[in-house]
Amino acid sequence: MCEPISATIGVLTAVGGGMTAIGQHQQQAAMTSRSNAMAQQQYQQQLQIAAAQDQEKGRAYEADIKATTAAKNAYYAQKSQNQAEANRAITSINQEQQEKRSTAAFQAQGNIAKAIKAQGAVLSSGKSGQSFLLQAMDYDRTLGFEQAQIEQTLYDAGRASGLAKEGVLLDQASANMTAWNNLPADPLSPSASFSPIKPIDMPGPSKLALAGNLVSSAVSGVGAGFSTYDSVGHNPATGKYRWNS
Repeated sequence: MCEPISATIGVLTAVGGGMTAIGQHQQQAAMTSRSNAMAQQQYQQQLQIAAAQDQEKGRAYEADIKATTAAKNAYYAQKSQNQAEANRAITSINQEQQEKRSTAAFQAQGNIAKAIKAQGAVLSSGKSGQSFLLQAMDYDRTLGFEQAQIEQTLYDAGRASGLAKEGVLLDQASANMTAWNNLPADPLSPSASFSPIKPIDMPGPSKLALAGNLVSSAVSGVGAGFSTYDSVGHNPATGKYRWNS
């Protein structure tokens, strides 16, 4: 039978070891739980930041779309205005050219009437001979020169009118190109932010390990009791215990 001292020491050793094992287990469990909670909190914060960034990208994209649409509307309005200005300029050139044709036509009719009148005066004089014929031919030659001069004037005016119209069209094309180059590029639709990696909860300390530590503590307590029993001697005569040397 084990002495009371050795039994008490064994029990205290076992209890102390068990309490230490339980305390360590609880401490590890609390640290693991805190680490998992912090990881989850950080993950939620990253999700909120990503969502806020996506919202900001969406608002910026909508603003860019509105600005691009307004710029395109302004471009088409400018292009329409350029067309109207080109039409006005070409109409003015055509009008000027038509006035020159009308002037030339009246001038040609006047020259013909003057030549006919001059020839009629010569013919009505009753003269004949070579000088008479030369004089009549001179009126025809003069009329021919005057008509050729009118035709050359109209030809030159036609070329100038064509060049003026070409210049108007080139100016229109240049103005349209400038307006096109001033257009902003179409905005690209924003891509979603990368989602943060969801943390994986760290496993807590093993309960089997706790049980093993408790068993080890109990075994250590029993061992300590037996060790104490071997070191303590009992004197039946006196009823006292003594330490064995």
